[in-house]
Amino acid sequence: MGSEKKDSANVDIILATSIEKERNKLIQMLNERNLPFNVHCPEKLSELDKITSDYEIKLIITDMDFQNGSLVDWLVLWPYPFILLVDLEESEKIDKVLSDESSSFLLRRKNFSHLNYLPSMLRKVLNIRESLERHNNFLKISEKQYMNLVQALPDIIYVLDTEGNFTFINNAIRILGWDPVELIGRHFTELLFHDDVPKVSRGELLPALRGVVTGEDRSPKLFDERRTGSRMTRGLQLKLRRKPSIGGSINVSLTAYGEVSSIGYSGFQQNDMEGVGTAGIIRENNLQLDSPFSQNRAESIFATEGALAHNEVMHLINNKLQVLSSLVSLKQSLCNEPISCMALNEVQIQIYTLSLVYQNMVTINDKIKINMQSYMDDIIKHLISSYAGNPWMQKIELHCDTINLPEDSAITISLLVTELLTLILKIQDKVNSGIVPTTITFLVNDSIAQLKIRATEKIFSSYAEIIEDESSKIMIQTLVETLKGEIFLDKESFTLFFNIG
Repeated sequence: MGSEKKDSANVDIILATSIEKERNKLIQMLNERNLPFNVHCPEKLSELDKITSDYEIKLIITDMDFQNGSLVDWLVLWPYPFILLVDLEESEKIDKVLSDESSSFLLRRKNFSHLNYLPSMLRKVLNIRESLERHNNFLKISEKQYMNLVQALPDIIYVLDTEGNFTFINNAIRILGWDPVELIGRHFTELLFHDDVPKVSRGELLPALRGVVTGEDRSPKLFDERRTGSRMTRGLQLKLRRKPSIGGSINVSLTAYGEVSSIGYSGFQQNDMEGVGTAGIIRENNLQLDSPFSQNRAESIFATEGALAHNEVMHLINNKLQVLSSLVSLKQSLCNEPISCMALNEVQIQIYTLSLVYQNMVTINDKIKINMQSYMDDIIKHLISSYAGNPWMQKIELHCDTINLPEDSAITISLLVTELLTLILKIQDKVNSGIVPTTITFLVNDSIAQLKIRATEKIFSSYAEIIEDESSKIMIQTLVETLKGEIFLDKESFTLFFNIG
């Protein structure tokens, strides 16, 4: 393997040709013209891996015969532009190889005069590649900005594939108790009541209308709409089911249209229209909600006549929390400092933890309580999802009695548990104590609640030091004081005692 002119300011390229004289002449010419290239010349294919790992290769020059054509076979898979040196009799093979628009070819001449054109072609190919990368980066930024906007909206935004399965749904779906990831790949009828499916589904509604002229005013309204323009679905009134574990429904208005045709793509023939997916927007009809809880809970939580029912207040709060969470997500995407990004992520987790409390309400003796067993389980699941790449989070174990707490106490407990677990996660990474399961136990004895978080001795010895940090100390103390509780820290656990009355 040979390499020339290792100048860090130069562009690194690979020259892998089967004609040694041609290779030497090109290197000599680049050196004589003092062109800004570092040339790496592998003798065999196995040397390419080391070159591409040691240097930031920008371009490859090769021919059809290097290593019996094995490099040419790989070119379509490699993320590098290339210039192909070809003989006249090989011209028919060029189209099969040139799949990258930034790559090119150069016909050989017996006296090697074709090499005189190579420096200009090098610059051209590199400029095209740079332009494409700049354009792709612009598209990535634009897509990220678009996604941030979509996630910040309080309306449910969804995309269906040709089979009616969700390929995208934004965070606003959490108003129905779902996390977006839970619905990806599932059919849209998951959100509908059984009796409503035939009224809004293409597969069940359209066969009965085949051959019938409906006109725009009487055309069916569809959840999985494929039409666009004046025939798209607007103002479809529906009841959407909440997640079965929560129950109930919300009244919504839906707009849907054919996703591809709506962006101006006209390449579909009539028989290809089955390939058009669906994009839709779902907006909640404010204050027209079916309670997912008991009828007792639907009574006004205020003494004033005409005050909002509790479930109405719940949804109004959840909507605002959703918008706040999306704005925090937008801030996070624009943040370049790791510590600040981590802090914003923790804020977003706490916001979502607050929204979970309204999905775990029960009525006990005509009083609204929070089922802590299901609430704590939802919190842990959300933390595991938020830190999906961390093996320690996957090992958290929860043991919880059937405990029903007032709303304020439940929220305080949720904030405390989330704060402690994220703090322990940081300690876990710091002390590198291995993937040891952390156990959370929540039980009640004689109206005294006991919340115990158990980890390793090394974790809690480090915790005792970190808790001296003023911000962490104030946070923990404030939450404990809010509960009028007491904390106890031994070698292996953090234990909180408080009265549940």
